[in-house]
Amino acid sequence: MTTLRSLLVLASALALLPFLPSGASAQQLGKPIFCDGAYALCIKAPCKAIVKNGKPTKYANCECEVRHGVSMGPQQCQARLPFVRNGKTYLISTYSNLYNKTNLTMSCSNAGQQWTWCYGKPCVVDSADPSKATCKCPIYQGAMQTLGGDCGQKGGGCNGLWSAARPRADNAANRLFALYQKKQGNPHFGPAGFCSPNSTN
Repeated sequence: MTTLRSLLVLASALALLPFLPSGASAQQLGKPIFCDGAYALCIKAPCKAIVKNGKPTKYANCECEVRHGVSMGPQQCQARLPFVRNGKTYLISTYSNLYNKTNLTMSCSNAGQQWTWCYGKPCVVDSADPSKATCKCPIYQGAMQTLGGDCGQKGGGCNGLWSAARPRADNAANRLFALYQKKQGNPHFGPAGFCSPNSTN
């Protein structure tokens, strides 16, 4: 079993290399680790660019959800446990395909499309609603896929700012997470369906 788990972690690391946005490095991503516990799920999160001194920065605040269960992230499980500092509860944004059965994938191919990369990023739990968290995520540009936007019915569709991933990365994450869940005997889902091409812009 130990050998199988080691091979799975190695396969995970290789499969997630295409996860990296332009300008990111393998050191920033870290080794994908599967943990069971609380995590922030941002795969359909709307985001708002952070403005400083009247100018937009390269980061955005994303409205993510706090979930419990198996997720995939770059940090060790102990480092991903929620902790309290100065009266605020913090945790990490990680990946699961929990919403693949309930949401459709919105694919935006515009080269100038802006989106955020929340994988492994820090989040603050909403003190008024512990099922919600705000995560600070860097902004990238180019083609992306997200479970957000409700196929263009919310947030301006592809004209909005969403937590997302590059298409190749999104597809790789879906395959990898489902493979892990299957090997563990847990419920697992295939990739989400796609929105109609004419419904996202």
